[in-house]
Amino acid sequence: MADENIFVMAGGTGLSSPFLNTIENKISKDVIISALKEENKDLEDITESEEESFSIWGYSEFDNNLKNNPPQKGDIVFITSNNAAIYIATILEVSESNVLNYIWAGRQSWKYKLIFENVIRIFIPYPKSGKKEKWFEEHSFSPGVSNIKKVIECYKNGIGFRRIIDLDDKIGPIQGALKLGISKDKVLGNFSEYCIKTNFECIVKEI
Repeated sequence: MADENIFVMAGGTGLSSPFLNTIENKISKDVIISALKEENKDLEDITESEEESFSIWGYSEFDNNLKNNPPQKGDIVFITSNNAAIYIATILEVSESNVLNYIWAGRQSWKYKLIFENVIRIFIPYPKSGKKEKWFEEHSFSPGVSNIKKVIECYKNGIGFRRIIDLDDKIGPIQGALKLGISKDKVLGNFSEYCIKTNFECIVKEI
C-alpha cells in the first residue's frame, strides 16, 4: 500500500447549510453500497462497518492541485472554512458514481466523492486580518468563546492550524485543496500536541 497522505480542502458556502452539508447530513449505507456496486468496488469495509450512514465530500476533476495527487483510501482530510479547520476525517472509499450526484440538491455535482469514516468536528483557527474577538464568537463553526479559551490563548501565541500542518504562519485563508508535504504521522503528532495544549477544547463532537 502506498504511503497515506494528508490533504487540506477548503469548504464552500454549502457547509453552512444543514441541508447541503453532507459531512453532518450523512448519506445512508444502502445508497453508498448501491453506488459502489455500480463501480464494482470492494464493499467489505462499508458492509462490515457498524455505521448506518456516512459523511461525503466532493471535489472537481478540474482541481489542478489534485489532478496528479488524488486523495486515496486511508488518507486523512482536514476541511477548512473561514480561517479555521473544522473537520478531520479518514477516507474510507473514493467513488465516481452518478448514484451520489443527487446529494448536493441540484448544485454542481462533484465527479469525485470521498466517503469518510472517523469524522470529527473540530475548531482550530489560523491567522486572519481584522478584529478577532467578534470572529471567534460569530464564526459559523465556533463552539462559543466561553468554550475555547485555551484555543484563543494558543491563537494569540501563534499556535494554530498552520503550525499543525507545517505551513508558514501568514495571514489569510488556505485556498482550494492541497496535499501536504510532511508525513501523516508528523501531522497527527502535531494535532495531538495541539489537542493537549488546548485541553481538547478544539474537539467539538464526533459526527
